[in-house]
Amino acid sequence: MRVVLDFQACQSGSRFRGIGRGSRSLMLAMGQRLMEQGHEVMCLVSEAFQDGLDLLKTDIQVHLPGAFITSFQVPSPCAAAWPENAWRQMAGRLLREHAIACLEPDFVHIPALLADGWGDDAVASVGLLGLHIPVSLTQHDLIPLVMADTYMPPGPFRDYYMVKLDNAKRADLLLAISEYSRHEALEWMGMAPERVVNISSAADIAFWQPVDDSLACEATMQRLGLRPGFLLYAPGGFDYRKNLDRLFEAYALLPGEVRAAHQFVIASQLDPGRREILEQVMARCGLGHDEVVLTDYISDLDLKHLYCGCFAYVFPSLHEGFGLPALEAMSCGVPVIASNRTSIPEVLDMEEALFDPCDPHSMAARMLQLHTEPAYRARLLAHAKVQPGHFSWARSGQVAVDALEARHRQLIKEGWQPVRRMVLPDCASLLARMHALVPGVEPTPEDLAAFRACFEFNLG
Repeated sequence: MRVVLDFQACQSGSRFRGIGRGSRSLMLAMGQRLMEQGHEVMCLVSEAFQDGLDLLKTDIQVHLPGAFITSFQVPSPCAAAWPENAWRQMAGRLLREHAIACLEPDFVHIPALLADGWGDDAVASVGLLGLHIPVSLTQHDLIPLVMADTYMPPGPFRDYYMVKLDNAKRADLLLAISEYSRHEALEWMGMAPERVVNISSAADIAFWQPVDDSLACEATMQRLGLRPGFLLYAPGGFDYRKNLDRLFEAYALLPGEVRAAHQFVIASQLDPGRREILEQVMARCGLGHDEVVLTDYISDLDLKHLYCGCFAYVFPSLHEGFGLPALEAMSCGVPVIASNRTSIPEVLDMEEALFDPCDPHSMAARMLQLHTEPAYRARLLAHAKVQPGHFSWARSGQVAVDALEARHRQLIKEGWQPVRRMVLPDCASLLARMHALVPGVEPTPEDLAAFRACFEFNLG
């Protein structure tokens, strides 16, 4: 097979989040397995993201020697959040599909179809060109759909997301990051079971491991004003599912002497408005600034120091596709207590470490148990030393490649044949298709010129 791996998730806004890091790790693992098994690997990057592009190419070359790196251009700006970009956003999707078709692939893997493109110039689609080029997607979660009342009220983003979801349903294969995520796709997308495979996920063990530098950890704690014995939560955001309100309520239920022994540290970037809201919740719960510390932005290295210095990690999330922070914490050798919802029990695989995230009393009971029962914390600590070994990118990459090979064999049996470059539409034909895809929106002369220039660049 010739397989195209789309690396845009390592360039877009996702690159700073778990999705970006996980996408990089998965695609490098897939690429290594594909080449070991005799397949050809082509790595696709976007010229729309110049910041870090050379570093990404070098990263790919180092980890996937022998893979071919190819880039494509799209008209910019094309982020979907701005209505004036509607024509360019659709043009970018169409041009990307055409650029991929020129490579004559047997399979294309997209790691973040639903996550990117709203606020940046990432573009991705499935089947827009009208040709069957087999596509696999990493299936992370359907949180906006499942929790639509909270995350997707009627409006432009909902329309955008539903179009993306329709694209996802056209994929030949979904590679789910957990068994929960797999069942979510079956239930909410109506996918056939054989087209959704659980490949699981992993932490970057080379990064998330105990820091063997106690002085550096102590220095970070002192700089942030933390006392030994603190509890930690690094939510990576403050939306509803992160469950900060109930976490504060639960912490406030602990006896004063327990809170004095265990500060609670919330490690995540904060804008002034969000800080004010959280401080209001703290005040309502009777919590002081000496009890709950809001760190604001911290570096990855600082976060590692906090993991290695904390008494335990608390993960109260209401909904996850996998639950990577819990695995990262355990990879650092940290005891973890966590929500019993969605995919998180798969990651922990320890019943006595779980609590009901909707019940502050349940959450508080686990935190109190950590303080009053040293044997309980010791069991969690012992579990943290072995549980991460059940997850690896090598395993996820192998399961993904096995799924691609199986689906490809089935497609061949059904009579599918690769699309050849000689039958692809020319630039004029693509522009004609744009009239149907974006009815009533007229491109400017500059847009048309950019489209033609991108088309020529993408021909290679």
